[in-house]
Amino acid sequence: MSFDPYVVREDFPIFKKIVNGRNLIYFDNAATTQKPRQVVEAIADYYFNYNSNVLRSINTLSAQATDLYINSRRKIASFIGAREEEVVFTKNTTEGLNSLAEALPRLIGRKLTVVTSIMEHHSNLLPWRRMVSEKGGRLIVVGMDSDFTVNMDELERRLEEGCDVLTIVHVSNVLGTMNPVKEICRLAHKHGSLFVIDAAQSIPHMPFNVQEVEPDFMVFSGHKMLGPTGIGVLYIRKSLIEKIEPWELGGGMVKTVTMESQTYEDIPFRFEAGTPNVEGVVGLAAAVDYLNNIGLKNIVEHEANLVKHLMEGLDEGFIKVHGPDESSKHKGIVSFSVKGIHPHDVAQMLDADGIMVRSGALCAEPLVNALGVNAVVRVSLYLYNTVEEVDRFLDSMKKLRMLT
Repeated sequence: MSFDPYVVREDFPIFKKIVNGRNLIYFDNAATTQKPRQVVEAIADYYFNYNSNVLRSINTLSAQATDLYINSRRKIASFIGAREEEVVFTKNTTEGLNSLAEALPRLIGRKLTVVTSIMEHHSNLLPWRRMVSEKGGRLIVVGMDSDFTVNMDELERRLEEGCDVLTIVHVSNVLGTMNPVKEICRLAHKHGSLFVIDAAQSIPHMPFNVQEVEPDFMVFSGHKMLGPTGIGVLYIRKSLIEKIEPWELGGGMVKTVTMESQTYEDIPFRFEAGTPNVEGVVGLAAAVDYLNNIGLKNIVEHEANLVKHLMEGLDEGFIKVHGPDESSKHKGIVSFSVKGIHPHDVAQMLDADGIMVRSGALCAEPLVNALGVNAVVRVSLYLYNTVEEVDRFLDSMKKLRMLT
C-alpha cells in the first residue's frame, strides 16, 4: 500500500506559500519538518478545551488534561515499541544526550570511557567531551569505513579494550547512511558497554522497535517528525531507569519533601521536573497518529524513489555527491559540493528559485571535514516531497551550471 504525496500536501498549508515568485519547495527536512493541520489542531484543541497543569490538581480540567497527557505518552511509547514508563520527555535530542552525560557518571560511579564516532552530530559529541573534561575519563572517536558507516573493526577493538558507554548515530544527518545499530548493540552488550542511539534522523523515516534492537538509551526529536518544536524523547530501558538518579530537581518530580529529605515520584515522572510541555506532548502524539496512518514502510519506499530520481539526475561533472554511489544507501539525505561554487552561494541561488536547502557544516563539522571539505549543500526529503519538485531542483542546478 502506498500514499499520494499530493493528497498529503493538502494537510500542509505552508505549501501554498510563494517564495521569490515560485511555489515553495522545502528540502530541509533533516533540520525540521513542516507541520500538518492535524498536529496544529490538536495543540489548539488542548489550549482551547483542556488547558491546565497536569499531574497536580484534582479539579476537572486538570484531570482531563492529565488523561490527555498520559494517553499521549502511551501512544508515543507504542510508536517505538517501548513501555510508557520508559519514555522521558525532553526538549529535544540534544537535551536527552546532555541529560545522559550528566546522569551516567553518577549511575556507573566512576570515570567513564565513552566511545563514539566521527559521524556524530555535535549533540552526540560535545556533551560527552565536556563530561570527560570535567569528571575525568576518556572519549574515543571511531572512524568511518569505506561505505561511509562506522568502522566496525575499529569499533569492536575499542569495545574489547574497555568501554562504559557507546553512543552512535543511527542515520547520519550529513550522509544519510545508516549504521547497523542492532549489530552494534549486540557487540556493546557482549563487551559490557551501555549503548546509546541518536535516532533523530531515523525515527521519523522508518519503523523502529526498541524491543528488537534492545538499546539501553535512545533519543529523538518531535520537530523532525511533523511534531512541534520543544519536545523530544529519551528512551531508557526499564531495568536502568529504575536505578538512575534524576538530573533535575524541583516541582512535580517528588512525592514528599521535608527539610531533611525527599521521596521521588514514580518513573518516568521523577525525570520531568517542573511544568511539562503538555502542548508538545499532545502535538507529538498527533504527529505519531499521522505517521501511523501513512505507514512508515510507505515513507521508506517513497523517500528511496525520490533519492534515486535525484541522484540519477545530478550532473557528475559538476556535482560531487558525498557518501555512497548507491542511492539506496542515502536514507532521504543527499549532501554534495558544486565545483567552483561555495555551498552557501548554491543555497542562496536555489532559494532564489523558491527551493529551501541547507548549507554549511550541518552541526557535524568533524564529519564534514573528514569528507575533505568545510561545508556542503544538503537536500533532505520527506513524505510530502514529490518527483516534480526533484525535477525543478535538477532544473535549477542545470541553470546554475550554465551561469558558471
